[in-house]
Amino acid sequence: MKNGIKIGKYRVSPKLFIALAALIIAVAGAVAGVSALRRSGEKKAAEQLGCTFDTTVFGGFSNVECLNEAIAVYTDSNGKKGLASLDGTVTQQAGLDSVYTASEKWRNVKYVCEGSLSEYPLLIDPETAVVTTRQYHGPKEPEKTAYWSATANHLAWYDELGYAGEVQIAEAGLAKGLYPVQASPEDSKKFGYINQNLGLEIALLYDGAGEFSEGLAPVLKGGKWGYINEKGVAAIDYEFDNVGENGAYGFVNGLTPARKNGYCGIINRKGEAVVSFEFDEILQGKNGKYIAKKGGVWGVITVNESIVEAESTSITEPAEESVMQGNYKVVTSGSYLNLRAAPDVNSASLERIPNGSVITVTDFTDGWAYTTYNSASGWVSMSYISQIETGSAASQADG
Repeated sequence: MKNGIKIGKYRVSPKLFIALAALIIAVAGAVAGVSALRRSGEKKAAEQLGCTFDTTVFGGFSNVECLNEAIAVYTDSNGKKGLASLDGTVTQQAGLDSVYTASEKWRNVKYVCEGSLSEYPLLIDPETAVVTTRQYHGPKEPEKTAYWSATANHLAWYDELGYAGEVQIAEAGLAKGLYPVQASPEDSKKFGYINQNLGLEIALLYDGAGEFSEGLAPVLKGGKWGYINEKGVAAIDYEFDNVGENGAYGFVNGLTPARKNGYCGIINRKGEAVVSFEFDEILQGKNGKYIAKKGGVWGVITVNESIVEAESTSITEPAEESVMQGNYKVVTSGSYLNLRAAPDVNSASLERIPNGSVITVTDFTDGWAYTTYNSASGWVSMSYISQIETGSAASQADG
């Protein structure tokens, strides 16, 4: 009998076999150690990113995108769509054939889905990302669109034939604030901002513009996105690329996703990165949670709680403009302003004050101003009056 242990067509001595086995065990241990170090390194890297990244829920989805500031639409491997809130909570399991926005008129958008849930399209709740039982039978596209007309110097409707009349303050129904608007087709493709009275507040200087949130708005200039404040002053430099369907996101809890040099991260209101630019995609989020993609796999970013708390508490709301007694001009785009018996739109109208009239205001409450016109005293909505400088002739007032 030959000595040694046969391995294939070779025989090795017992001592050599033991040595080889020990070497294999050592190599395996070293590989395991390297894997453990890699996992430890990945954990440390995630901590350095200011977040964790969990692919448990969204890892198997082929695509995820924002529908609005509260709703995400995901697509599974079968091409079916479902819904989720922007913190990564699934609100509708995949099974929908299509999800889309339907515009009826300027700033009036519906969110609609089609699929096996109903024979007819159903509306989606715009805040909860839940499919309702309400059917939608309206148009997908508006018959007319609002643009700023430089020729007429007002916000105007445009249809397939062109200019179709002025947009009235009442039909726009805007709350106090600033709103992005595009120049009319015959003027340019520039964007600016109007106020609630439909007056141009920030000039048409930008190639793109997003909504104001937490005092800042994203604007596109020279091919890059930056952020301006409500006075139109640049607050964050123009250094970011397109992210999201509309090119840039607004701020929520003091944070927003941004893209630079091909990768996405999360910045604060100073433009500083609190989550490094390491991701393929990051959608808008809230409360420190963001749906994102890294290495081709979708998951949910959870920003460190200390960061979210610090950035949320650093937000200071714009100071309310001091409301002063004095002379105000009625601005109603041509229609009359109702003088009401009480500060309520349902209160009786005592008089109708013509556009352009100058009135003297002596008191205020919750967006209403107290004045006298034609011997009748009552309340007018502050949305339709504009303060004029002291010394302007009150004699301009009618009656």
